[in-house]
Amino acid sequence: MIENKTTAIIMAVLTFILTIAVFIGVIFYFAGYSISSVSEHQLYVFSAVLIAAVLASMVYGRGSNERAVKAKRCVEESLGVQVKTTDMWRILRGVEQLPPFVIEDYVKQNINGVEAYEEGIKEFKKKLSDENLSEIRRIINQPVPELQNLLGELYLETDLKQFKILAEPSAEDLIRLNLKELKRVLFKEDP
Repeated sequence: MIENKTTAIIMAVLTFILTIAVFIGVIFYFAGYSISSVSEHQLYVFSAVLIAAVLASMVYGRGSNERAVKAKRCVEESLGVQVKTTDMWRILRGVEQLPPFVIEDYVKQNINGVEAYEEGIKEFKKKLSDENLSEIRRIINQPVPELQNLLGELYLETDLKQFKILAEPSAEDLIRLNLKELKRVLFKEDP
């Protein structure tokens, strides 16, 4: 991971430019086209730009971990749980992949998300140590308002709207339901 967001941006831009140049050069060389015929072969150029954009986003996405460091500090201070920066980075990436409107729908419909991922959670549990499980138990036994305060702090640190939605009072029932279900799946506790 790249420690600095500015460096991550610069690396992503350089990756984008270099990838376009290399892919256009390779495609045109093997196809036997001259570089001056770029306008006639826009599909190849567009493909090179798409590949470059994907690679650049991967470089940037793997780049700056400033948000993960801030979120890690916030969680550790609030819950007293030790979190690795790489684990927090993965959590934030997972949260980013859930669009805010999906979370808003979960809140409005009070959807049991744990039920949908129950088998995956059970498989993941097999990889956890007893220490990991005790930390998870300590987190999910926190009062919901305290967890929502943490989510509000995480929103301020990361600017991820998903945390803001979950920190609102309307999300309390959703969080309570999913925590009960998580206790049932992980610890076989009846809700």
